[in-house]
Amino acid sequence: MHEPCRVLVPKKVDLDVCGAAYLLGVTREEEVEVLRGDASPSDLFDPDVWCIEVGGAGRIDLNNWDHHGPEAEGLRSATLQVFYRCWVSASTLPRRQLVNYIDRLDVEGPRALGQSPGFPTLSDVFSGMLLVTRDSVEQLHRGVEILCKVVQEEIDPFGRMPVEKIPQWATFAEAKAENDRQMAEAVKSAQWTETSSGLKLGFLETRFWGAPGALYGQGAQVVVVLNPNFHGTRKATIAGNDIRVDAVLPRLSELEPGWGGPATGTILGSPREEGTKLFLEEIVDIVKKTL
Repeated sequence: MHEPCRVLVPKKVDLDVCGAAYLLGVTREEEVEVLRGDASPSDLFDPDVWCIEVGGAGRIDLNNWDHHGPEAEGLRSATLQVFYRCWVSASTLPRRQLVNYIDRLDVEGPRALGQSPGFPTLSDVFSGMLLVTRDSVEQLHRGVEILCKVVQEEIDPFGRMPVEKIPQWATFAEAKAENDRQMAEAVKSAQWTETSSGLKLGFLETRFWGAPGALYGQGAQVVVVLNPNFHGTRKATIAGNDIRVDAVLPRLSELEPGWGGPATGTILGSPREEGTKLFLEEIVDIVKKTL
């Protein structure tokens, strides 16, 4: 056991953030702080402060676990970074399987997981938890608890989740299913065009989760999605279905510093703290002309 410490996480808690926190042994005793942007230089250079996806990519010697930004070229997920640093020589098969699942999903996207085992997947349960839990700190703790149970019960993370045996997970799955129903309706109002190179581009404004995947299902090769109220900010996402979209980053950064994404280049997000002030049509125009 370690002494309770400060843990810094982004406002948007995802499976990779929780995976890294789980492997680091973060508990409810930790002092968890939520940041809208990156951590301060003083925190990033303090090894007693655990920084998870809030900057300092590659500086694992300083307990900075991140794979975003220009310095992150070639880095895999924060979860895999922690695993190699802390667990690789003393891990169990269930833990290795979980790390593999999270890393593939976060870096390569859902298609890297292969054929779906059926609803609900681990990603579905986790997404449903985020839908019913609005506080970021509580999301982190509940996410860690989900992952802990997967390992303890030796549940295959690539398989269907046994929600019949875990009532709380069933609640999360129900929330995800309802969101998916709403998302299917929202996608009907999506607009379509082509990029300069002929890629099929779908774009949509919606507050429901999962729009990129839903648009991929309709044949989109590139998507632009705007959430008008994501934790109080306007969040924009640009993503490609196994297609790099980071060529648009220089132009977007000229207009709004802070755009970025993982080194794979297949997904970009608007500035974490401020969100975007650009209109959906402005973003779409940049994507159309660049890709």
